[in-house]
Amino acid sequence: MLNFLFVFLAKVQFMSKKIKTKEPATTLAPETISKENNILIYLLFAALIILLYGSTINYEFTLDDDLFYLKHKSVQKGFDGVGEIFSLGSLNQFDGTTGTQPYRPATLLFFTFQHVYFDNSPTAAHLLNVFMYVLVSIVLYTLLRKLFSSLNRWYAVLITVLYIVHPIHTEVVSSVKSVDELLAALFCFASLLFFIPKKDQQEVSLATIILGIALFFLGLLSKESSIAFLVIIPLAYYMLINANFKIALKYFSCLAAATGLFLFMRYKAIGTAPTNIIDPLLDNILYRANGFAEVTATKAQILFYYIKLMFIPWPLSWDYSYNQISVVNWSSLTAWLGLLIYGALFLFAILQIRKMPILSFCILFFFLASSPTNNLFIINGANVGERFLFVPSLSFTIFIIWGVAILFKMDLKNFSGKNKILFLTSIGVFVLIFSVLSKNRSKDWINNLTLFEKGIEVCPNSSRTQYSAATEYLNAAQTATDPNESASFFNKALEHFNKSIEIYPKNTQAHYNSGICYSKFGDTTNAILHYKKAIEYDRAYVMPMNNLGVIYQKRELYDSAQKYYEMAHNINKQDFIPRKNLGDLYFFKAYAENKKGNIDKSLEWYRISASYNENNPILLNNMAFIYSYKKQNDSALICLKKAISYDPNSLVSYENIAVINFQVKNYTDAIEFANKALTLNSKSQKAFGVLIDVNNALGKTAEAQKYQQVLSQLNK
Repeated sequence: MLNFLFVFLAKVQFMSKKIKTKEPATTLAPETISKENNILIYLLFAALIILLYGSTINYEFTLDDDLFYLKHKSVQKGFDGVGEIFSLGSLNQFDGTTGTQPYRPATLLFFTFQHVYFDNSPTAAHLLNVFMYVLVSIVLYTLLRKLFSSLNRWYAVLITVLYIVHPIHTEVVSSVKSVDELLAALFCFASLLFFIPKKDQQEVSLATIILGIALFFLGLLSKESSIAFLVIIPLAYYMLINANFKIALKYFSCLAAATGLFLFMRYKAIGTAPTNIIDPLLDNILYRANGFAEVTATKAQILFYYIKLMFIPWPLSWDYSYNQISVVNWSSLTAWLGLLIYGALFLFAILQIRKMPILSFCILFFFLASSPTNNLFIINGANVGERFLFVPSLSFTIFIIWGVAILFKMDLKNFSGKNKILFLTSIGVFVLIFSVLSKNRSKDWINNLTLFEKGIEVCPNSSRTQYSAATEYLNAAQTATDPNESASFFNKALEHFNKSIEIYPKNTQAHYNSGICYSKFGDTTNAILHYKKAIEYDRAYVMPMNNLGVIYQKRELYDSAQKYYEMAHNINKQDFIPRKNLGDLYFFKAYAENKKGNIDKSLEWYRISASYNENNPILLNNMAFIYSYKKQNDSALICLKKAISYDPNSLVSYENIAVINFQVKNYTDAIEFANKALTLNSKSQKAFGVLIDVNNALGKTAEAQKYQQVLSQLNK
């Protein structure tokens, strides 16, 4: 690839000397474009996008759609959650994340509208993504026409078409969550458009500048990577429109003010504290790199992958995390390729900035647009992400169309040349191949299962792809109605959880879910091993603690169960599940002691159980039974009345109150509660027994016999 690049650039430089296209585009295009022709071009873009992505309207929600949409509390509140959308980090109302995190209120607001008007419809969500892609293509074409106004319009058309069909964009269009990329691109491309003056003018009006700034600000609110346009917009003006440094600096200053406002809003919402990420290594391999050599070589390798994905966008995956892309040092060929390719491109862009401004800008645009996410300056939330190339890949399409035109000696202004057919055929081959790849890649996003299965095929060395596929198999196993099908899915889940752990032994979630699978197979010994591993690598992981407690409780190893329940409870004393588990544990301990005749010890455990789970009618009834046995009837009645307050339909509580009141000769209350029990269950034998005993005690033999007859009928 590197050798090809050097030869290609040399050839382009040689040919450009003959064709002389070095001046910035400041003249009118040689032909005028009618409004009708523009509409036909827009329809061409729309038709192509629908052909490639129209089927996505039948797709399900996938991957990260929960984060910003389906399970985002502020979004699901509708317009009542708008205040939170702007005042909190964008993940805070998904899972309580605090500290540094995405801040994308415009994206969340877009999802809020979808929730309000389309009720979380996946069809509507995917349709809107397709519509947004059409808008992006139209704005992009309009922008290219103004940036390269001295060139024939068909270059702008071909660049836009190649951009539309590039397979690297399938994630953005097919994934609902990735509308943040579409919004950011739309607003930033439109912002740059507003900073391009009309013919014979050096700069735009103040009102137009304000509109351009507003659109740039919306881009920032959609996704933080839009900050690259703080430099891209004035650079585009200087290199392609008017080499007036003073005006370019003025535009930069205006955009910097908007950036400052965004950063202030972001700071107020999320602050500067780091996010509590349990294991950042699963997000980015750079956290494992040690020393200058490993860090720089691994970064260079990541840069190479981005170049590779633009030029050879196949096969593609939703994830490239640990250990699909691994830490390397400078003995790695890919690291050297990354360094040399980027170095050659940068050197070419600087040396040819006056002679070939379009190509130089194209290269600098790629560097700038990818800089917020390519890990060169800031460690990103992923090693490599196809979505991060959505905007930067524009440079690739410009580079290819413009470069191939130079190679075939095409007249860039009149769209003519003796090799025109060969030029169009070459571009047509690109478009056809990319279209087929995009159409096939889009099918991977039908649902999580298809997506994750493709992930383990393309990136089998990623712990995350293995884990995600296994999780989807586990979900399928738990919902399958056919026992054989369920067992098959459990086996697949366990297989890929184990592969995930082999790749990264500290993958706590994989250990936890492996424990679930082993438990389903009745292999609690292996389940215990994996739950303990999950806790070893994450001391705050509550769920495996609870599950360990359940296993030990079933084995009647109450002390071990208590240990893990208390570990979970101490992490969050307000968490309902550990509290209930502890309450239940002490309940069983009390019950076991009661069976042995140790009623005092049993009562002690019941009291402790009640401190965790007091509103349990069964627990309170058992406590009342012991109090009654110890002749502490007042305490017994207090427990039973509490039980009724927590559960007004607790039949056994009414029955027991009636019994105790009879025992203490409070016949009025005994009758009252016996009758209440009968209102809940007209066949309550205990209630009839109390009424018989009370009436006999009161000398009402006839009344007692009447109840006795009813009871006899019930016993037949």
